[in-house]
Amino acid sequence: MDIDLKYPITTGDGKKVSRLQLRRATVGDLKAAQRVSDKAEEQEIALIARLTGLVPEDVELLDLADFKRLQDSFRAALDG
Repeated sequence: MDIDLKYPITTGDGKKVSRLQLRRATVGDLKAAQRVSDKAEEQEIALIARLTGLVPEDVELLDLADFKRLQDSFRAALDG
């Protein structure tokens, strides 16, 4: 699923990103995110990073409105 960012970012390696592709999560993605931290917010950042191909530091650059859209899209994918 493609997500157009309302507020594009420039990643740590200098790439401008205005659209992200969010793939469906696997059990392996969830396990990897849980190994990152005991904190739910850090796990969610790690999971979004895996599903979009970003690194967690780049996910942290996202505007909160765009991050919420990614969260909502991820949760909607879990339902169906």
